[in-house]
Amino acid sequence: MDTANLTAAWLSFAATAVGLGGLITQASAINDQLDPYHATRTAEYLGIWIQRQPGFPFWRITKPPPEGPAITARMADGFCGVNAVHITRIPIIPPGKAGWSIILAMFNHDRPALAPDPAVHNVSVAEKGGVRPTTARPASTDSARSLLARTSAASASASWIHLDRKPLKRHQTHACIVISRTTLITMLAATNGRPVFQYSDATGFRAGYASYCGQWYITWPIGQEAIVKFAAHDSIGATEVLPCSFAQRIDKCGQIVSGVVSSPASGFAVGFCGRKDAGVYRLERSVKGFQGAHSGRHLFNMMGGKAYTVDFLHARAVADAGAAPPEEEEDAADLVLELPSKEGVKGARVRMLVPPREEDVLRQALDCLPWTSLSWSVHRGTRDILTAYGREVMDAHRPALAALLQKTVAENPDAFRARGWDPEFVRENMGHMAASAVLAGGGNSGDSVRVVTDVVSAYVGDWDVSRLDEVVFWRRPDVKEVGELDAQAVVALTKLFVLEWSQEFDYQLYHHLPISLYFA
Repeated sequence: MDTANLTAAWLSFAATAVGLGGLITQASAINDQLDPYHATRTAEYLGIWIQRQPGFPFWRITKPPPEGPAITARMADGFCGVNAVHITRIPIIPPGKAGWSIILAMFNHDRPALAPDPAVHNVSVAEKGGVRPTTARPASTDSARSLLARTSAASASASWIHLDRKPLKRHQTHACIVISRTTLITMLAATNGRPVFQYSDATGFRAGYASYCGQWYITWPIGQEAIVKFAAHDSIGATEVLPCSFAQRIDKCGQIVSGVVSSPASGFAVGFCGRKDAGVYRLERSVKGFQGAHSGRHLFNMMGGKAYTVDFLHARAVADAGAAPPEEEEDAADLVLELPSKEGVKGARVRMLVPPREEDVLRQALDCLPWTSLSWSVHRGTRDILTAYGREVMDAHRPALAALLQKTVAENPDAFRARGWDPEFVRENMGHMAASAVLAGGGNSGDSVRVVTDVVSAYVGDWDVSRLDEVVFWRRPDVKEVGELDAQAVVALTKLFVLEWSQEFDYQLYHHLPISLYFA
């Protein structure tokens, strides 16, 4: 009898346990479906960041929000504390669908040691004459262990494991991190962003920015949070002929987009005025006057700069469009530059009178333009004035510079293969492409700029970046009579070439944005 009772008790306990287990399982499934982050708490959405989520005790009913990285970027502090980042156009590790995970897979804190794993890419037809892969997303059923196995061979250069993590914010179907408008503008400048469209009406603000690394979209509906999205190009892939990555200095990107050219080595720092309405102006240097500028001063300060330490080239109006300047404003020693006007109307021009003292400032600014591998997102006043001033000398040396670049590639093919360039591209196309870009006098191709700048880097050899940043060419008394180009001249002309191929950027974009935005 005791055995029968004991058996019945155990069977009752087992039935109760199974029933409770079923109820708990169903409750857990229902709770999982009710989780507002259910669709985004996956490797497909978070990418490698699925590995970095905090543990979740089984006895807790409500799941906490998933966590994402705290991304900050500005001129004074770099990108997440790193000033010299190495940017790839193909994510170095498999990213998720979230734009912030894609960016962190393309911005590398160290030089990538490995090429992106072709196993994580699908091949699609390229827009520019080749096949390039688009990033494939891990299936939502993949386990975290499987994702880690696929990325174990990838470079650790884009791990960003040291970043602080904060709970993600839900916005519609997205799990977002929160970034500042300064961070957004810095990332736009680092990826060579340029405005494609911008609308501001009763429904809110919308903007799209094309960049060398992908497409940026900004939406700020009335009464709602502003949201930023990023999508990598779908035309980059396995037949990429350029090196895997290129270096980008965040501080220099911030300076150029704010209209400042500086050289710590010589203590030189000057800010440029913006583009003006049609008319006649005189360029005047105001010592430490950038703090009073209406140009990129506010953006420069937002990015951590000290505007009060920077001189300012101010354009003082002296006559209306079509009118002759007063006699007291005319000086035979003045140089006259023809610049585009703010109106953008054909025939509406700005005549800029440049006195000898200000001309010396322009010469030093051209010599002190920072070195870069990619075209700039540039303050348009800076680009207008410096390209107009240097055009005569640049035009005189274009054929010689183009021939020198073509010769350098032809004589040193192994050097370029060692730098990561495709051997067939080096042999058949690279020299011609570099020469054509220089002779064109301007354009919109980051690839062309990377070709030219890397050829010049190979030509000068072991020059470090500080030596490239400041040369002495434009300040030579005989700059207009220079015959054969030496290394200093080649570097100086190449930096002006980059400026010619750079993209105008709306440096007052911050006026349209809230202080913080959701990055989906």
